Amino acid sequence: MVAPPFFHSDPQLNEAEATPPSLARPRAPQFTEKTFYLEEFYGKSILFALIPPSGERLSELDSLVLTLRELRRNQTRCIVICSVVALPRLVKRLGRILRHEPALFNPAKGLRTRPYPPDSAVAEIWRGLREGSIVVAAAETDDPIDLVVFAQELASRLRVFKLVMLDRAGGLADADAEIDSFVDLRHIRRVLTRERAPLRRATIRAARRALDDGVASVNLTAPRQVYEELFSFVGTGTLFTEQRYANVQQISIDDFEEVEALIRRGQEEGFLLPRSEPEIAGLLPSCFGYRVGDEHLAGVCALLTEPYRRERAGEITGLYTLTRFLGEGVASELVKEVIAEAQARRLSYVFACTSEERAARFFARLKIGRLRFRRVGPKAVAPPKWRGYEKSRIGRLSIFRCDFSR
Repeated sequence: MVAPPFFHSDPQLNEAEATPPSLARPRAPQFTEKTFYLEEFYGKSILFALIPPSGERLSELDSLVLTLRELRRNQTRCIVICSVVALPRLVKRLGRILRHEPALFNPAKGLRTRPYPPDSAVAEIWRGLREGSIVVAAAETDDPIDLVVFAQELASRLRVFKLVMLDRAGGLADADAEIDSFVDLRHIRRVLTRERAPLRRATIRAARRALDDGVASVNLTAPRQVYEELFSFVGTGTLFTEQRYANVQQISIDDFEEVEALIRRGQEEGFLLPRSEPEIAGLLPSCFGYRVGDEHLAGVCALLTEPYRRERAGEITGLYTLTRFLGEGVASELVKEVIAEAQARRLSYVFACTSEERAARFFARLKIGRLRFRRVGPKAVAPPKWRGYEKSRIGRLSIFRCDFSR
């Protein structure tokens, strides 16, 4: 499954249809996915492993070279491990941005000793990184499993921020042949049971060992898709992380820019109600985010209460989840946290409006403890909601209410 360079949203809990182009507000400069990831990678180290036969065709190196150029300008340290067969093509494709003579390592040397890889290998890589931000090294093997093991051992020894394994087969596929976007340590065993190919099993085990050894995350993707995998929220392969993604909490002011980017993207795609910058800013103070490890937000949701203070009501609004996180329960976890906050504020009820059938089904089946949402009419929610609202649109909304006093 090839993902586009920018993410698509999961339109859960969306209120309005798209605004006609003639009525659209001027757009503010976008804080793009790539910008976010470049900030995340700044000053850190990433190890790329071209698993044979990856890298033996010049054309499949284009995405990797483009990625390395971006990271080099970003002052991200990059180490690329490949086979001796792929080395000449990689060096040729990198051209002048490669300032250090490629290193050559024998993965079998010192394999049963500690530390492994030896200090001399680590020192050589560091010397190369000091001369330039990219180091290329070849492993004297054409066996893909040997290279996977060596790359993992090196990533663990260096404690790099991220290990990126590039395999022509791309990310892992689930039982329905869809890309398995996320795998955490708890699900490694389940994934291993369905994989039969020795290389795939070795790659999964290598990801697990790397995470156990302190590597923050591991990506598995095709070399032609690595740019989209690293610089978009959608991604194209499989991301391995240590923990599950149920890290829901109120966003900090340092997250505001990222959340604004998600909301603007949702508005542009017609999945969220068009709002001005001041209106978006009004959502941020009571916005909750579902964070993926230490990397980025998988979704956001706001609890709007100020307009409904007299009614002691709150509106669940701006719920936006990313396509890559479908099936991860992001929306449910966000709404659960928002309801807990609403109860802490001693509200009488919360409500949500949507014009999306899928979102309506989501609310209709959502159950949080003893609390459930029920479908209601416009008069059953706080009157300030409808001030300035187009009557023609109200009739197209599905409105849900959850009472806390019952």
